[in-house]
Amino acid sequence: MIQLSKILCPTDYSKTSDKAVRYAIELGRKTGAHVRFLHILQPENIAEKTAFSYGVAAKQEKDDIVTEEFRKLLMEEKKKGLSAEVLIIRGNPYDAIIDQVHAWGADMLIMGSHGRTGLNRILMGSVAEAVFHAVDIPVLLVKQGSKAKAFPEA
Repeated sequence: MIQLSKILCPTDYSKTSDKAVRYAIELGRKTGAHVRFLHILQPENIAEKTAFSYGVAAKQEKDDIVTEEFRKLLMEEKKKGLSAEVLIIRGNPYDAIIDQVHAWGADMLIMGSHGRTGLNRILMGSVAEAVFHAVDIPVLLVKQGSKAKAFPEA
């Protein structure tokens, strides 16, 4: 039997990541797993970006940057018994997600994917695809255009 105790779900509060958040909530509720929602802030200035690229630790964000809509959703779900938290860090999304998978010991990663193909993917890159290939745990990629079968539309 598969045991899930820790689900990591990166979010940027977009419509795409909102669908992944809802899958993480549903799966967390059904399995009893703790869900960590991860919001990553990009380095703010060139000095910080340069320092970060040389391995200087990214500073922890002190301000609580969670949208009101996300806060309400999370509070509602916690009242229904969901075990969850939000972690806000600053850094490169790819590195931050992989670091959290390993440091926290996540059993599963659920993240949104814009589903870009061809030239758009080459020009824009794909954090979701890169992370998918870099981690050794199950990954659920929720496409932007996917139907929300696991939950009613909000």
